[in-house]
Amino acid sequence: CLSCLLLSGASASRAASPAPDYPMQVILDTDLGNDIDDLLALQMLINYEKAGKIALQGISLSKANVHAFELARQYYEAYGTGHPAFGYMSHGPNPDDGHYLTATLAALGTDTLPPAESHEAVDMLRRQLAASADSSIVMIAIGPLTNLAQLLHSEADSLSPLPGIELARRKVKLLCLMGGDYRSGAAPEWNVMQDRNAASTVFERWPTRLVASGFEVGGAILFPHERITGDFHERHPLRVGYEHFLDMPYDRPCWDLTAVLHAVEADSAWFGLSGQGHIGVDSTGRTRFSADAAGKHRYLTLRSDTVAAVLADRIRPVGKTNNP
Repeated sequence: CLSCLLLSGASASRAASPAPDYPMQVILDTDLGNDIDDLLALQMLINYEKAGKIALQGISLSKANVHAFELARQYYEAYGTGHPAFGYMSHGPNPDDGHYLTATLAALGTDTLPPAESHEAVDMLRRQLAASADSSIVMIAIGPLTNLAQLLHSEADSLSPLPGIELARRKVKLLCLMGGDYRSGAAPEWNVMQDRNAASTVFERWPTRLVASGFEVGGAILFPHERITGDFHERHPLRVGYEHFLDMPYDRPCWDLTAVLHAVEADSAWFGLSGQGHIGVDSTGRTRFSADAAGKHRYLTLRSDTVAAVLADRIRPVGKTNNP
């Protein structure tokens, strides 16, 4: 059903605009293990890939926890269909195991650790960007922006003769991230506050178009927990993770899922966009948007009250899987 929906939607958009290149080349940067919406976002991207909508080129972890790396790798290997590269932040924010990492790894039937060789996220990002065609990559960032800031700070090396900011400028066509809060007087947002310096660096120096989904957008969309228990077998790792993150029943806000939905289906009517401008981070961690017709930044606004059902449909298991 998802395949038909995506393909029919793609056909409609092709009739109205020049044909985009498919599948979309995507790199995901995630803090999987902090909140359960990261695991839902990964499942959503796997479904998009199965539908032929995207190709995951890389998955980088901004949570400094080896179990987060292992869960991303093992979950994708169980349910994904491609061959993305993986990397993680070995020294950075949020090194704790959180509420669901170990339980979900157990549901996957593994407690193994990654090989001893380097899996540093910044190296993976440089390698994947260097191997990509110009203006081909859509970056989706749904956690602290530590890895992306390190990419911007990186220098030319054996992976690429280009410094990181030039690699991003040449290879990335869009960065879509979950971060900030764009309401007047809003408090500092969690992803920004986990590494405020990194967020400042990315908002100040990122060289391509950038669309931010703020706290206020995902916070207004609650994922229906009935779809977790109804769509996923009781031993499925996603359901196990959801049930361990908080006491059931609960409907979790869909912060990260909004960034994924817009990145892949930007021509949808579910979200609006602000005018062009620039997003900055002040000394308290609050995000500030300044309108500027020459700016490369925009932020999402919510147009539809049906997005929760749409997201549940995008996450529902598609096709044959290796586990229950």
